[in-house]
Amino acid sequence: MIKRNSGIHLFVVLILIILAFTYKNGILDFVKQFPYVAYMAESVFRVVITVLITDIIHQVVVLFYRSELVGKRDNFLYGIGHIKQVLFALYAGLLLLAILNISLEKALTTLSLLAAAIVLIAKDYISNFINGMYMTFARVVNIGDEVSIGVHKGKIQDITLSSVHLINEDDDLIYIPNSVVFSSDIVNYTRREIKKTSLDFEIDILAIHDVVELESEIIEGMKEFQSNIQPGSYNLKVFLVTSELVKIKFQYLVNEGTDKELERIMKRRTIRHIVKLVNERTEKAMS
Repeated sequence: MIKRNSGIHLFVVLILIILAFTYKNGILDFVKQFPYVAYMAESVFRVVITVLITDIIHQVVVLFYRSELVGKRDNFLYGIGHIKQVLFALYAGLLLLAILNISLEKALTTLSLLAAAIVLIAKDYISNFINGMYMTFARVVNIGDEVSIGVHKGKIQDITLSSVHLINEDDDLIYIPNSVVFSSDIVNYTRREIKKTSLDFEIDILAIHDVVELESEIIEGMKEFQSNIQPGSYNLKVFLVTSELVKIKFQYLVNEGTDKELERIMKRRTIRHIVKLVNERTEKAMS
């Protein structure tokens, strides 16, 4: 569908360029009849043609690019889309100079005097832009990947020039600046070969007498999902014991091809079952 739309888009833009060059002299002669806009007619025409040519290059790349990610949105296409946006912004700046009748040389001279102030004000945006372009083309993460970035965990919804959009398990949309993403530890769960789910919880030390028994009770509560979990993959580990609490990690491996939504349901129900067990054991220990 994307390539079909790109083909139609490319055809329309090519027709526009052919018409623009065919009727260039007539268009310019007509515009020059109006003295207030005659001086910028040639410049505006050049900018418009440059925009159309840039758009053609973008559509040709989209049309002939073969994505390795079947059925997923590809970072590369988003990356070249971002480059096109930046170029269009530059063209808009040139068009504004033409409308204001300011030469490019004068504009560059003025900008060079203000360069230090501009860099100081826009340094965060520039940093986010550079890091965003790097992540897009280096494919550190892909749109649609399940990741953990710093303290945030969820699915990548979009990667823009300024931030990464992440949807967590509560369906909250989190915007993380690209500079923060670049400087954070990233765990990509989508790219790992095994689909392991880990659940950490704490329980009063008086409420647990046998770890194996607790593991059996948790597994018993997951009976309805046994066909979606690899046999023998259940694992309950104690990783910290204090005078009051025991910190435990419960893990299991999900079968390949299991639907993401089903994984979320399994995890949510397992968490609720563990909370119920912990509460029952705690109440029993306190009575």
